Amino acid sequence: ELDRFGVRTLLDIADADEVTVLREGEEVVLTIPEGLMKNLLTDKEGFAAYRVPTVVFQTLEGSAAHGAGLQQGDSITAVNGVATPASSDLRAALNSQRNSEVTLDFFRNGARQTAALQVDSAGALGFYAMTAPQIYRIETISYSFFGSFPAGIKMGVDTLKDYIAQFKYVFTKEGASSLGGFGAIGNLFPAQWNWQAFWMMTAFLSVILAFMNILPIPALDGGHVMFLIYEVLTQRKPNEKFMEYAQIAGMVLLFGLLIYANGMDLIRAIF
Repeated sequence: ELDRFGVRTLLDIADADEVTVLREGEEVVLTIPEGLMKNLLTDKEGFAAYRVPTVVFQTLEGSAAHGAGLQQGDSITAVNGVATPASSDLRAALNSQRNSEVTLDFFRNGARQTAALQVDSAGALGFYAMTAPQIYRIETISYSFFGSFPAGIKMGVDTLKDYIAQFKYVFTKEGASSLGGFGAIGNLFPAQWNWQAFWMMTAFLSVILAFMNILPIPALDGGHVMFLIYEVLTQRKPNEKFMEYAQIAGMVLLFGLLIYANGMDLIRAIF
């Protein structure tokens, strides 16, 4: 049973044979197809998103919505009798009815009402909709100074576990095509400066680098540990020439990955 949705949830679903969902008040068992994660990496469409209904926040002066008397808090549920439970459904319905008159079903103070509106050439009615945080109740968990340390450690450990669980997909064709370099890292940051996002991303990158550093690749700390373990077990130091070639091979591999990842960024930017 889930109490929240995150990266770990998606990984668990991708590895599962079946999942149980609640649909219209009833539990429904769905079969998960093989290779779900690989398909998601290929399609780049994402797995799922929570549904955001269309609730009017503000109408524009002189617009069809303003003329029809739509008010803040009106929840739009259908266009021409076709249900639009999510804002994406409403956009699709209006785009198919450009420059046409439509009948809008909406709820106001719990009562269902209808109105006829003219859709403009852009497929809009002339109102701003409420955002998800304005519609759904957001729970904020606050920690004391000392309480933040165990919470931060738990978050770091969970992030590392999730990253390790995803790492196996790097060695697939779909995962390799999703690799990115400095450009991809830059795109992880929000368009506007946000201190919380900055420190969260900095911590995330630190966790990634720490894990990568212990991989058994020559030229990384993990490679040095591998040779030390060999020396302890065999009671003999690896050949100097071998160590030199291993270091060169490790550097070639690392630079190759760096060039490939940033090359993928360049290809995505151009095409």
